[in-house]
Amino acid sequence: MAKRRCWGIYRERPHSPGRVDDDRAILDAVAVALLDYDLVAELLPAGAADAAFASPGAGIFAMCEQDGIIRRLAEAAQAGVPVVNTPQAVRNTYRRRTAELFAVCGVPSPVSRIVDTRAPAAAPGIPVWVKRPDFHATQTDDVVFAGSDAQWRSALAGFAKRGIEAVVVQAHIPGDLVKFYGVAGGGADPAWFHWFHHKDQRLAGHAFTREALQRAAFAAAGALGAAVFGGDAIVGADGAPQIIDLNAWPSFARCRAEAAAAIGRHLAHAFAAARLDSPFAASEME
Repeated sequence: MAKRRCWGIYRERPHSPGRVDDDRAILDAVAVALLDYDLVAELLPAGAADAAFASPGAGIFAMCEQDGIIRRLAEAAQAGVPVVNTPQAVRNTYRRRTAELFAVCGVPSPVSRIVDTRAPAAAPGIPVWVKRPDFHATQTDDVVFAGSDAQWRSALAGFAKRGIEAVVVQAHIPGDLVKFYGVAGGGADPAWFHWFHHKDQRLAGHAFTREALQRAAFAAAGALGAAVFGGDAIVGADGAPQIIDLNAWPSFARCRAEAAAAIGRHLAHAFAAARLDSPFAASEME
């Protein structure tokens, strides 16, 4: 069978704080996995991805998050190009939109509110987490814990000083922090899921079932439309996972080979019905 072309686009460096190599490595591993499905992936940086948009029909998988490249991906998707994750799903992982969709879809998660940083008010129930409303953390002070009124005022002032006019304020839930990864199934292939306890915490050891965590994680991903995702949950004494964050396409550093295989299967199914770019010539494969 002739090899077919598809494109992968790396995440922007400012959106990979301390994770540049890991983020590149998962896309590299997915490109290798796609060879099993006669798909040859060419990988491009987000700032030099013109070739991907000059190949009508060729599938695209992308880790990028900034508005400019997301708009280009959205235009490609509207023209019929399969894009994973979809541009809308990426936008839905911006925290403000996530909070809205979790509430609408009944995803188990802490109460979240949108607060204007320019109009300081009493905190909506200390302790809370104060988070920038769009991207996931690109620097350490994008997520700030406020356990007192003084910390609350300081957090709001810090965001306001940076020109961030509104923040997502999320209630603090005591419990064990659990990280998870997931990939939606495709065709006859089942969904893939992996979880682990976050390091650097003192575990209370609250019992929960994998099934409950997986159900909550996929409910969260479904609410946002994400097919390749990762996130965080808190498990309290009642054993019920609460989703506190979900992002599109994490680095999968702890389980890269297994995740890449699952992503490759998903992409092969997603790209199968597309009018993919012309087959590679033998010389291109050498």
